[in-house]
Amino acid sequence: MQLKLQRDGFAGKLSDISRFLNEKDNAWLGNTANPRAGWEELPYWLKGQVSLAYVLNDKKLKAECQPWIEGILASQKEDGWFGPEANRKTRHGTPDLWPNMLAQSVLQTYYEATGDQRVINLMRKYADWLIALPEEQTVDPKHYWHYYRVGDQIASLLWLYNNTTDPKLLGLAEKMHRHSARWVDRIVNRHGVNFAQGFKEPALYSLFSKSAKDYAATERNLSEFLRDYGLPGGMYAADENARPGKDDPRQATESCSVAEMMLSHELLMQTTGKAVWGDRTEEVAFNWLPTTMTADLKALRYLTCANMAVSDAAGHSPGIENGGAMFLFDPHDHRCCQHNVGMAWPYFTEHLWFATNGNGLAAAVYAPSSVTAKVGGGTRVTIEEKTNYPFEDEIRFLVNPAAPVKFPLVMRVPGWSPNPLVTLNGKPVLLKAKDGYLTLNRIWKKGDRLTLRLPMTAKVNQAKHAGSLTVSRGPLVYSLKIQEETKPYAHLDKWPSYEVRPGSDWNFGLDPRVPLRFMNKPLVEGKQPWDFRNVPVQIEAQGRQIPEWGMDIYGLVAPLQKMPVLSNAPLRKLTLIPMGAARLRTTVFPTVAPTGAVWKKPRTAATPIPATYSHRNWWDTESALSDKLIPANSGDEEIPRFTWWDHKGTEEWVQYTFTETRTFQKCRVYWFDDEPRGGIRLPASWKLQVKVGEVWEDVQPDGAYPLVKNGWSDVSFRPIGGIQIRLVAKMREGFSAGVLEWEVN
Repeated sequence: MQLKLQRDGFAGKLSDISRFLNEKDNAWLGNTANPRAGWEELPYWLKGQVSLAYVLNDKKLKAECQPWIEGILASQKEDGWFGPEANRKTRHGTPDLWPNMLAQSVLQTYYEATGDQRVINLMRKYADWLIALPEEQTVDPKHYWHYYRVGDQIASLLWLYNNTTDPKLLGLAEKMHRHSARWVDRIVNRHGVNFAQGFKEPALYSLFSKSAKDYAATERNLSEFLRDYGLPGGMYAADENARPGKDDPRQATESCSVAEMMLSHELLMQTTGKAVWGDRTEEVAFNWLPTTMTADLKALRYLTCANMAVSDAAGHSPGIENGGAMFLFDPHDHRCCQHNVGMAWPYFTEHLWFATNGNGLAAAVYAPSSVTAKVGGGTRVTIEEKTNYPFEDEIRFLVNPAAPVKFPLVMRVPGWSPNPLVTLNGKPVLLKAKDGYLTLNRIWKKGDRLTLRLPMTAKVNQAKHAGSLTVSRGPLVYSLKIQEETKPYAHLDKWPSYEVRPGSDWNFGLDPRVPLRFMNKPLVEGKQPWDFRNVPVQIEAQGRQIPEWGMDIYGLVAPLQKMPVLSNAPLRKLTLIPMGAARLRTTVFPTVAPTGAVWKKPRTAATPIPATYSHRNWWDTESALSDKLIPANSGDEEIPRFTWWDHKGTEEWVQYTFTETRTFQKCRVYWFDDEPRGGIRLPASWKLQVKVGEVWEDVQPDGAYPLVKNGWSDVSFRPIGGIQIRLVAKMREGFSAGVLEWEVN
């Protein structure tokens, strides 16, 4: 169902929405005179679209993808380089290898579906180009993305080696590994997507190096990152980068990180065979992926939180690191995620089944599916998998070989299910799990029915923050059911954006002494189960409201405080639904108790005065000018700010507009200055103007305009009436300027 929704949603129709997928003058189609759109966007989207086209066997989608594939194949030069020429030699004087890593993934999927030998030829020739690339130009660290994401190139070399056994690829893998970021030694980067892609590199390289130390580095990095920044459901707090001390469940995860984390787990399951990677794949896919998009898959948001009470168009920086409308469900924006998230469900589907030793098949990840393959000595078999997993615990396989044939059928046993039950044609079968798998090796006949049951128990878990709790059942984490009020925000056409606000209270703590009660209802055919209105399973818990737990100065759920929490509110029944079905959610609950800590109400911001400006950094907000949040110093990065970054040395302005005429006679400004780290300083000079009629007039100050760092710059002036007042700043040469607070009268 998710694949069909995607086909009809924004990702499947992205060529109608995104300017990067316009064929005119597109660099991926060979344009060199006026290269346009030659970086990551096209191959990001094409990864998902090609996979979707062939998984669904959709002729229309295949036809849409083919010109782009032909363009990539035709772009290869005699020396082996392929793709847009602008990426071959960048402003750094070295090649940007990142877009070609994505393009190779596209071609690999296409080859697996079609057997087009041109793919192998291109990749072998490109490998020769990489081998010949001078050492000092290989994985240049100045190219931020490819330096940290070489694991994607290693994965392609591994795929190519398995298809060619070309021994030259062994040395190339070592060369790429040697020049890339040293994930094998430590966590080298805390950018959310870089980590999701980079942490797998040592384990993938271990297939070439044969070193247990390399594989162990991947497990170590994942364990340490989740220890420091982990969120329930297998993701982490990295909005855009994981930051020390910013690990509360109100911190966010980028949609790209979700898609890339799934793919990393899938590749590690495929290459290592370790069952735990299947567990991790499902954990992220079922708890995070659905809620990155609207239930109809027609819009996405850039960031998603475990504790999230609003999904709107407002900026929430620096509470989350990113500025701008990062929570808005918008098919037109969130550029990288907009093009990249479309690979998540199709790639998940590609990795449901694997071939095994002994010419058998392995059900590695569970979902409704059908697989046809040759097993045993070459006999064709089709296995149909019917299930409502993860909402139910039973997976049913109908095995139909062309003729009776002996082969092993392998089933993954999740780590949370220690006592799986198996029946064959209605009779129990005793199997012992080995390394996380059950194997039934027998002569299979047409119509054989195999059932795997994975008993699930609803349970309360201690979460990362002392005294906080999560609720889970099987692979699903559960969140409080919050009524979602969804309203169109912009682009009121075929592809609108949406804000989602709560229609019920969200600030509850759990009483862990009260038993949980699991409830289910039939999954309705044709209804999206990852929707709070349709979800077929829920858990009833009990808890108390915490009135002091509210939204903070950033418009975010306030951080957790000391627990257990004292609450005198009455005990109430709480309905919990799967985390993936909740666009708004409380997932990490405080513990409430009769005797506990009294929480402090969060600091809140004042309603801002309407402001306009000559320029504003998209990361910042004009609301910061009048939110009544007094900074600790000029370098205070814990409160919202307004800056004119990245304009430098220019004259800029910001102005207030009031609803009626008033008399202006004094003001004070608290300047932002991030010396020595950043590029924003006190301005060279500043002044005030008031609009009189149609003319902006300079005010007449009582003295010089002061410039104070770490304090207020106060000025009084001859009274003047008006509706609009403007702050004009002349910035220092080579620097920008910014304001933390601006008070008038």
